[in-house]
Formats: sequence, structure tokens, C-alpha cells
Amino acid sequence: MDFKKIVDQVKDVAEDLKEKAEEKIKETRDSLDKDHDGIPDAVQGLTEKAKTYAAQAQEKAKELAEQAEAKLEKVKGDAEKIVDSARARMGASEKDTKKG
Repeated sequence: MDFKKIVDQVKDVAEDLKEKAEEKIKETRDSLDKDHDGIPDAVQGLTEKAKTYAAQAQEKAKELAEQAEAKLEKVKGDAEKIVDSARARMGASEKDTKKG
């Protein structure tokens, strides 16, 4: 057999394999991206889930921040009452010591 003939046969087989591989790649892409927008459907689904979870997390963080602010205001009010009460007692005890 002629060397050139062998090279041509190998070349034909390689070209055939290349075409089959390209077809298989196309089939695989089509099966992964049924809406043909260039983004695999599984990735789109995960992206949508991630967006949903991020929005939920943001809403929960906002809710927790509001609760923390409300608690802080309550603690602040309670502390002011305690300070006012302590000042009132200190004022009363100063008056008692001045009388005595």
C-alpha cells in the first residue's frame, strides 16, 4: 500500500471522527440548552434559585435589623429611666445629708 494512500485514509477517518464529534457536541449543547439562549438550562435554574435565596436573605437581614433597632431603642429607654431614677435618688440623699 502506498504511504500517500494510507495518509489519505487516516485523514478521511480523522475528518469523519471530527464531524461525528462536532455533531455529538451540538446534540449535547441542544440537550443542555433547550431554549437556545446560549446558557445551559441547569445554570439558569441555579441562577434563579440563587437570586431568590439572595432576596430572601436580604429581606430577613432587613427584618432582623429592624428588630435590633427596636430592641436598642427599648434598652436605651430603660437605661435612661434607670439613670433618671438614680439621679433622683442621689438628689434626695443629698438633700437628706444637708438637713442632717
